[in-house]
Amino acid sequence: MNAFWQRLIQYLSSIWSYFPTIVAAQARTGAFILPPRQQPSTPTRHTQKGLLLREAYSDEPKAQDIRDPPQIYWYRTAGHVLDALMQGANYSRPAHDYVMSFFKDTVAPFLGPTDQPSFKRWESFMTDDHSPIEISWDWCGSADEPVIRFSIEPIGLHGGTSVDPMNAVGPESFKRTILETLPKIHTSWFDHFDLFFNGRATQASTEESHPSRIFWGFDLKGSCITAKAYFFPGPSARSMGTSNFHTIAQAIACAPYCTPDKIQAFDKLATFADGPGTDALEFEMLAIDMVDPLESRFKIYFRDRSTRFSSVCDAITLKGQKTGVHIDRGLRSLEQLWCSLFDLSDVSEDAELQLNEHRTAGILYNAEFRLGSRYPDVKIYIPVRHYSSSDQNVMDRVEEFMDNQRQRIHLVRRSASEVPSSAYAEAMKRIL
Repeated sequence: MNAFWQRLIQYLSSIWSYFPTIVAAQARTGAFILPPRQQPSTPTRHTQKGLLLREAYSDEPKAQDIRDPPQIYWYRTAGHVLDALMQGANYSRPAHDYVMSFFKDTVAPFLGPTDQPSFKRWESFMTDDHSPIEISWDWCGSADEPVIRFSIEPIGLHGGTSVDPMNAVGPESFKRTILETLPKIHTSWFDHFDLFFNGRATQASTEESHPSRIFWGFDLKGSCITAKAYFFPGPSARSMGTSNFHTIAQAIACAPYCTPDKIQAFDKLATFADGPGTDALEFEMLAIDMVDPLESRFKIYFRDRSTRFSSVCDAITLKGQKTGVHIDRGLRSLEQLWCSLFDLSDVSEDAELQLNEHRTAGILYNAEFRLGSRYPDVKIYIPVRHYSSSDQNVMDRVEEFMDNQRQRIHLVRRSASEVPSSAYAEAMKRIL
C-alpha cells in the first residue's frame, strides 16, 4: 500500500473519535448564517425521493488549477471524505460545489505539508494521529436535515520547524484569508479571546501535552457557511499560575457584553466544577461562534476520565442542578445508545468501561450557553474510537438508534427528514 492511501486510512480512522449526542433540549441555532457571495438559485437539498444517494459528482474531487502539492494532497484525501458525506446528506449540486470550492481555495492550503521522510510534521491535537482536520455529520434532530461540519487547525508550511517553531504564521494567514472569504464574520469576541489566550504566552509550556493553540470550525448549512473558533487556555493558565477553568472564567468575565447578569449559566457550570468529586475534570477548550456576541454561543469543553454512566448523568444534569422531563427522556435514550455502542446487556451505573490511558480517553463534554441563558446545555461526545468494538458496529448502532428516534418523532409530529437513517452508514462505506 503506498503512502498516499496509508495516510488516507489513518485520516479516516480519526473521524471515529467521537459520536456526538445531544441529550438536553436546546433552542435552535438561529441566524448564524454567512451567505456566499453568490447564492445559488436552486434549493440546497434534493427533495425528490429516490435521489437521496444519487450518482457521484465525480469519482474523485478534481484538483485542476491547483499547483501546490500539499493543497492537492488534502483536497484529494480530506476533500474526498467531505464530498462523500455531502452526497450522503443530500446536498444539492450548487451547495456541494460551493463548499468544495471553499475547501479547495480557502482551507486546503492551510493544512500543512504532507508527510516527507526528512520533514518534521506539526503534531496537531485535532485528531489522535495528528491530522489537522476532523469531519463530522450532525443529524440536527430526528426530523431535520443533517449538516456536514469540519474543524481544522491551520498549519503553515514551516509550522513546527526552526523557521516557525510555534506555528504562528499559518493561523494568522488563515485568519486573513477567512475574513476575505467570509466578510460578514464578527471578530470582536475572537480578537478578545485570541489576545487573552495567545497574546501573552510565546512558547508552549513543558506541562502542555500538545502544541495546538487555536482551531477553526465550519458548519456547512447548504450553501451557507458558519464559522467557529476554539481556544486552548493551558499556556495562558500556566503563565498566570492558575487552572485552566479559572483562566477561562477570567477571559469570559472581561469579554465584551459579559456582565454578571448575562453569564448566570457560567455560574451554574462553575458551581458544578467547584463541587465535590470534580477535581479531576480537565478543561480543554473554549469555543465561540464568529457572529455578533449577542447571538453567539460559548462552548466550554471538559474531559472526565471516569467512564461510569453515573458520572455521565452527573455531568449532563450538573449534579442535579438541571432537571425535567426532557432531561430524563434524553438520559433514557442515551442509556440505550450507550449499551448498544459498547455491546452492554444493561448499564451498571457505577461500572467503568475498559481501562484506556490514551490522552483522549475518558468522556469529553461540551457545556454550551448564550448570554442571558439560565443554564448551560451539556453535550456528551461518546468516545467510540477508544471503547467500541469496530467501525462497522458504530455505523450499525447509529443507524438503529436514528431509526428508533425517527419512528418516535414521526408518531408525534408526522414529519421526518428526507435523508434516510442509512445515509450516514452508506456514505461511510463509500469512504472506507
